[in-house]
Amino acid sequence: MDATPPTRKRHVLLQPPQGLKQREIVRQGRAKNMEETPESKSSNLSKQQISTGTSPAASSTLGRRQFIILLVLSLALAVIVIDATIVNIALPSIQRDFRVSVKDLEWIVSLYALIFGSFLLTWGKLGDEFGRKRIFIGGVVLFVFGSIVDGVSGNLTNMLVGRVIQGFGAAMAAPSTLSILTTTFTGRARGIAFGTWGAVAGASAVLGPLLGGYFTTYWSWRWAFLINVPIGIVAVVGALLVIKESKFRDPNYSTDYAGVTVITLSLSALLFGFIEGQTYGWLTPSETFSVAGINWPSNSVSLSALSIISGLILLGVFGFLQRRRQRAGKDSLFDISLLRYKGFRYGIITVTIVSMGEFAVIFFLSIYFQIVRGLSAIDTGVTFLPLAISLFITAPIAGLLSNKIGPKWIITAGMVLEATAIFSLSQITTVDNPLVYFYPVLAVYGIGIGLALGQLVSTVLGSVPWQRAGVASGTNNTVRQIGSAFGVAVIGAVLVATISAVGQADLAASTIIPDQFKASLAQAFNSGLTGGILSSIPPGLTAAQLAAVITVFNDAITQGTRWAAFTASIFVALGAASSLLIPNAKSTAKAKALGVAVEKIPISAET
Repeated sequence: MDATPPTRKRHVLLQPPQGLKQREIVRQGRAKNMEETPESKSSNLSKQQISTGTSPAASSTLGRRQFIILLVLSLALAVIVIDATIVNIALPSIQRDFRVSVKDLEWIVSLYALIFGSFLLTWGKLGDEFGRKRIFIGGVVLFVFGSIVDGVSGNLTNMLVGRVIQGFGAAMAAPSTLSILTTTFTGRARGIAFGTWGAVAGASAVLGPLLGGYFTTYWSWRWAFLINVPIGIVAVVGALLVIKESKFRDPNYSTDYAGVTVITLSLSALLFGFIEGQTYGWLTPSETFSVAGINWPSNSVSLSALSIISGLILLGVFGFLQRRRQRAGKDSLFDISLLRYKGFRYGIITVTIVSMGEFAVIFFLSIYFQIVRGLSAIDTGVTFLPLAISLFITAPIAGLLSNKIGPKWIITAGMVLEATAIFSLSQITTVDNPLVYFYPVLAVYGIGIGLALGQLVSTVLGSVPWQRAGVASGTNNTVRQIGSAFGVAVIGAVLVATISAVGQADLAASTIIPDQFKASLAQAFNSGLTGGILSSIPPGLTAAQLAAVITVFNDAITQGTRWAAFTASIFVALGAASSLLIPNAKSTAKAKALGVAVEKIPISAET
């Protein structure tokens, strides 16, 4: 049943949902007290500009200045989106150079997505308050600095610091690109600008693996990060020259610092628990954890289990804090009232679940293709081309089909195709199956993403009143980033655990590998293949023994990849099931119409 408010009689105004009345009063009070910035005072904003969110400098034509602004924003967006996928292809090379484990590679991918997602909503609002141009430039500068730290890092710790800095910068810059577009362009030019923004985002996600493969193969994996530096500098200089500052300060707005802190601690604790479970034990300690000379007690619950439990408790605390702030009429990090809209509620659930399955696929396939199949980084990137091509072809077709039969069935069909393709990966992934087997499966996977992704976003945004579309968009992007972080963590844990279990079982069963070498090889599996296969092989093996060891390693990684793919397919299948709860076009339109009516209830009707 749709969660929009009911009517008593036809001639009676809709009653607002519980808790909305106070927020509506606060909202109207803010409208009266909204503070004009110096920029708005000097330019005499018109009522139309205020209502549409445009600045006095906004233009309905795409002139030279507007074109440069669009180019600047596109460059910044491109490096942010590319960074989420370019690193995956470089991971095996980073593993060899830093002598780190597969588990450590999970941190490189997940930490960026976690920081990005955790601070996305906050920086979006702070951009409105303190200046979109200022926050955008600050974000790009931070992102470039983080890229430099990553590009010159000599160990895992320095790289993770760089990834955190990159995540903060991306969280500042990404929402600012959209808000600057909104305040700079109107009419036909706005349509062109947003179309370009979407095309750049899609193309960048696809180009990431190819660029990562090219730089890693012909230059160095470090250029997967350092390439951001010149592009970022151009974007900053361009922004300083052509983008005009815009902000709309709300004196009643208060940043939800408690919410940001609690959700970041919660997600970090959960991430640590899932990634480090294989190292420190899932229930009881399996390895000593030491910080500043203090050891975790070996007779207590494992640190990983405690981290997961603590993360879940903090997640509950976050929900409590959000509800309390909203009841007090204050801004909250997450607008819980949006969950009243059925399309948004089930759409966000679907986005979260599916992201956990989708984003891990390139992660574990990149490891398999390069380590087991011996592909170069560039060949690995090329292998993903069928996915990219089919996605681009299918996405616009999905929009046309949605207009005829509604988005719900397009979303569900796309996710069924995705789940089927990923499950197929778990079946065709062997040590020696021809690579050509992967091309049609990856193409089907791309078709599924092309069908589902855009329509799911459209449904989430279209299910809420238009006044809250910005909040809904920010929430959608946030849960997608957080879902991807946890997808890599959870599926990566399956990958590492399977590699360890299968590897040790194969070692025990081998009659060719001498017993004196089995202990060190077993330790290599327990550590997550620190430094890759070659650095894990002990010296002194004969040719036959070396071949047997490599066979064991390849079999373990292959089986780990198969189970990782199977786990990912379960997440996407669950997403397909939850998409069945999303209302189709007619019910979504009804919810939206009712929601707008509630937003416009006058104060007198509520008393």
